[in-house]
Amino acid sequence: MSQGAITQLLVDCSGGDAQALQRLYATLYPEIKRVARQRLAQSGRVVGLNTTALVHEGFLRIAEQEGLQGASRGQFFAYVGRVLRSVVIDHVRAEGRDKRGGDAVMVTLSAAEQVAAVSSEMVDLIALDRALARMQVLDQGLYELIEMLSFAGLTIAEVALLRGTSSRTVNRELIKARALLQELLGDAAGTLR
Repeated sequence: MSQGAITQLLVDCSGGDAQALQRLYATLYPEIKRVARQRLAQSGRVVGLNTTALVHEGFLRIAEQEGLQGASRGQFFAYVGRVLRSVVIDHVRAEGRDKRGGDAVMVTLSAAEQVAAVSSEMVDLIALDRALARMQVLDQGLYELIEMLSFAGLTIAEVALLRGTSSRTVNRELIKARALLQELLGDAAGTLR
């Protein structure tokens, strides 16, 4: 489907057209599934949630909203990334990871070598969510940049095009965003993108 057709679907969706939302979601499903796969990989194992379930639950949350957020493909994927992240966060909270040992996994000694590498790369999603909420209050632009790059899976070139600026400017802003996030989150921000 052409960019113009996608843009028209986005316009129709923002006006509350449920059929347009279904067509848009069906058209962009492979890309949305790629973003969902990234969300799950960043979160580690989330009990009861696979890529397909995440995409479908995200669609249901988006469909419940009146009108769609985002007038362009990039803005739509930033919105989808935010919705998918909220689904993952809700599942993590429901699991009660913080109360029952966080990301601790029971393993045999023969498997311990592999687990150590995986768990050391995971970010505490609830802490990350809190840090991002504080970042949104402090600097909306830097927050949106992190959303687009890390959660919507857009490239620096795509973000530059969306913002009407150069890739170098986006890179400079990304350095600021990472520094702020690192300050808000601590050392766990180093594992983000």
